[in-house]
Amino acid sequence: MRKEHPMKRTMINEIFFIRAIACLCVVLIHSMTMTQHNYELFRLTDELLYMFKLTIMFATPVFVMISEFLLSYSYPDKLPKAFWKKRIIYILVPYIVMAVIYSAYPLLSGTGFTWGRFMELFFEKGFLGLWHGYFVLIIFQFYALHFLLKKYFDRFPALLMIGISLIVNMFYLAIYNFSWFHDFSFVAALRPYYKLPFLGWIFYFTVAYYAGKNIDVFLTFIQKYKYYLLAGAALTGMVPLLMRYNHIYSVVSSKRFDVVLYTFFIFCLLYLIARQLKKTPTIVMWISSSSYGIYLLHPLFQFNTIDFLQSMPFYTNFGVHILLLFIIGVGGPILVTYLLNKVPYGALIVGKFNAPKSSAPLKEKMKAS
Repeated sequence: MRKEHPMKRTMINEIFFIRAIACLCVVLIHSMTMTQHNYELFRLTDELLYMFKLTIMFATPVFVMISEFLLSYSYPDKLPKAFWKKRIIYILVPYIVMAVIYSAYPLLSGTGFTWGRFMELFFEKGFLGLWHGYFVLIIFQFYALHFLLKKYFDRFPALLMIGISLIVNMFYLAIYNFSWFHDFSFVAALRPYYKLPFLGWIFYFTVAYYAGKNIDVFLTFIQKYKYYLLAGAALTGMVPLLMRYNHIYSVVSSKRFDVVLYTFFIFCLLYLIARQLKKTPTIVMWISSSSYGIYLLHPLFQFNTIDFLQSMPFYTNFGVHILLLFIIGVGGPILVTYLLNKVPYGALIVGKFNAPKSSAPLKEKMKAS
């Protein structure tokens, strides 16, 4: 009988918490952005919203980072035979389906549908990643990198590979963040698509690979250096704020070079917080289990909510506007994802609703194994 990896089948419940937080932050970012587009806010209020959004720009990188962390943890030796089949069916197919919907929606509800314009939009979204679902293309690059680079990563010290990937990642993003490099023709040509190549995410892949594969070392590290991690998060989190305040680089984006280290520190701190929970709250489990559907669907719910909110008496309150967009952007997709998973082939539209069977913390599961 083939010997199983001792922790292969152990559920990492901390990831449910981290994934839920990342998902909620994405919806909150878009809720604030839509409100800013529909309100004439005081300059200070508007700037404070931008600043707050900068502090939660770790959301998409953390979500992407989780994919490699779980992959490295679950399959430390080699990928199973059904690996690609399951992910194509439940991740790539919903991505394509939703790209079709998001390409057709503005044409059917506005300018009029033509096949030429539809195919143009679908190509931009589905293949060039010019929509909020682009992170799926990053995740599939991670799957390919794991398959291709695993044997090389295992030959070299983790700190060396993490350090190299950090330098490459930050330099790559800096090229596109700052106008100093924009005179180079290849930089200008690729600028609309710079978020897609794995070079802009390689640090997240590398650190997640080693953390997931050597989870005991990772857990010891974050526990031993928790106060340093907290200080690191505070210091690196201040950098984007200071750069915006001083008009050095003002773009609110998760593809900033100064968000890379900040994301790592936040991931570690969220993991530590999750480990302190005696039981993961049910609402967190539901959000995490519906996270893919929330990511894909929430803009549709939010776009269609704005016209309704404009007719309501409390529309003048921008805070209520943000809150309602946030609640509808989370609750609507959860309901749709859950219901579609109750019908045949519904998971092919919005992904699987992966309801966990247990919510006990990892340390308890490890003791029981």
